[in-house]
Amino acid sequence: MKQKRKSKATLKRRFSAFGLAVITICVIIFSVVQFHLMDDIFALAAKISMLDAANDISQIDFQSNSYLPVLSDYEASKGIYIEVYSDDDTLIYTTEGNDYIYNPVLKPDNVLTPRYMKILSHSERSNGSYFEMREEIYATAQYIVYGTFFGENSSLQIYYPVDTITKNAQTASWALFILSIIALVLYYAATYFFAVAFTKPVVTINSTAKKIANLDFSQNCPHFRISELDELSKSINTLSDSLEAALNNLKSENRQLEYDIRKERALEKTRRNFVANASHELKTPISIIQCYAEGMKYGIGWDSTEEFCDIIIEESEKMNQLIVKLLEFLHIGSGEYPLSVQKFYLDELLMSHLGSLEKLYTEKGITLDTDIGANLFAEGDPTLLKIVFNNYISNAVSHADGEKYIRISVTENNDEYKVSVFNTGDIIQEDDIDNIWQSFYRADKSHSRAEGRFGLGLSIVASIQELHRRSYSVENKENGVEFSFTVKKVTREHN
Repeated sequence: MKQKRKSKATLKRRFSAFGLAVITICVIIFSVVQFHLMDDIFALAAKISMLDAANDISQIDFQSNSYLPVLSDYEASKGIYIEVYSDDDTLIYTTEGNDYIYNPVLKPDNVLTPRYMKILSHSERSNGSYFEMREEIYATAQYIVYGTFFGENSSLQIYYPVDTITKNAQTASWALFILSIIALVLYYAATYFFAVAFTKPVVTINSTAKKIANLDFSQNCPHFRISELDELSKSINTLSDSLEAALNNLKSENRQLEYDIRKERALEKTRRNFVANASHELKTPISIIQCYAEGMKYGIGWDSTEEFCDIIIEESEKMNQLIVKLLEFLHIGSGEYPLSVQKFYLDELLMSHLGSLEKLYTEKGITLDTDIGANLFAEGDPTLLKIVFNNYISNAVSHADGEKYIRISVTENNDEYKVSVFNTGDIIQEDDIDNIWQSFYRADKSHSRAEGRFGLGLSIVASIQELHRRSYSVENKENGVEFSFTVKKVTREHN
């Protein structure tokens, strides 16, 4: 059987339960104190009041009749009864009910008599004074009595009604009980609101922590007035920022690793294709040379020996050109080719190379048009950039058709020159555009290998431009194709 999962109490619920428990305990304690000890507290207060009253009364001059209204007013204000005895124990002042005064001066025939009471308890003090608990003989009224001596041998007895103490104690108890309930309710309300004020930030921090656990760093903890919570909030925000930075760094490294793996796989595939294509390109001239050499050995076509030798020489030259191209491609494409960066005039480099090729495009009936400009000060490896330009020109001469028109132009912007080589003829198919920069790839399969093209020229262009960290591109035009590459532009320094 599955056990039921116990629900965990929330912090706010715990605060509320704690506040309720505190209120209950406090109410019990206050009730015990108020309804069981309050009588004793008020009795003690009454005794203290009686001591103060005795001290005041002992200062009165009883030789003058003016003490009578003074004692009467004192009794009325303190709520006590007073009996004063002379040095011969004659009662000279007493009250009954705090409203009738026996005055021997006004009523000489009336003899004062003391109260007749039963002594319930007696407590002697060190100075000869005492406290007693008395009860009226003919009634149930009880009094706390304080007796002391003053003057030469005069004595004083002060009566404090126990009923007054009890009533005052009860009134104070209920008043204190109500006030304590109000105070405790206010305390509970304050505890509840404090719990809400405390738990709300905790809930916010918990929500942020859950999002961080789910790798969601979009939410930050706000600032709080409670310093401990604010420090916790700052720590979580710091943790979130650190985790986000570490995760982004890890993602970046993973992307770089994936890119390196894809690049390595592509490079491995390129190596295999390169070896296969190179083997195929070398196999053809070797087979031709072998075939004609065997013919000469066995006397086949003995009258064509000179022709056989010419063919062998031609194929050997083509194979030599291929090997040179292969070595050139491997050297440049390795990425370790040392660039010899120089500052030079781009227009002079282009025009001098075009001059050396004049016979080539003249024999093919090609019209050459140039828009190069002058004083084009550039920076790069002029030897490699000349190879780029030569490959573009050779490619344009080989594919020029129709009008057989080639246009060489140079445009410039803020930081580079763009060299463009356009030739009329067939456009490049979209499927071939991304592949023509690969080694041994020939988009035009109709041209024979007699032209000496092996599909390495454009791949060498790509490698050289990547070494220079410059762009290269091809674009189909309305009646032909335009190849381009860029060269870094620099400002000429004047002496």
